[in-house]
Amino acid sequence: MRVFILAAACLVGLAGDASFASAEDWVARVKRVSGEAYVERNGARAPLVVGDRLPASAVVITGPASGAGLTFRDNTRAAIGQNGRLVLADYAFEPGRSSGDARLEAGLEQGAAAFVSGRVTQRRPGAMQVRTPAALLGVRGTTFLAVSGQPLDR
Repeated sequence: MRVFILAAACLVGLAGDASFASAEDWVARVKRVSGEAYVERNGARAPLVVGDRLPASAVVITGPASGAGLTFRDNTRAAIGQNGRLVLADYAFEPGRSSGDARLEAGLEQGAAAFVSGRVTQRRPGAMQVRTPAALLGVRGTTFLAVSGQPLDR
């Protein structure tokens, strides 16, 4: 009997880990996954699942021939291509709060990602930043593609 209760408690605990963020602290929701895609946080890695809520500090990783789509709370959208690594560095957006608090900071460490900015940049132009190893993009409100990885040949 004790073994069964312990096993059930472990299953409940694992099911609770599928979504890394509680209802209050999530910054983006997974809308699309194709192929191999993972979320990493505090050294723990789990498969990325449609519907997962991701907190700031989560890292989205895609494998070969894979991709993922995220929608942030302010309706900013990101599509991460194959062999990508996107860090959700910092995020603040609450409807009805001061525009001085709005910000979205992400790091595209590897791969390519397309972005459509949402209400963060409508509220405060320049509040969205995407950092790559080679550049820092300050976004004032637009649709754009960022690519990070091997340096371009000259």
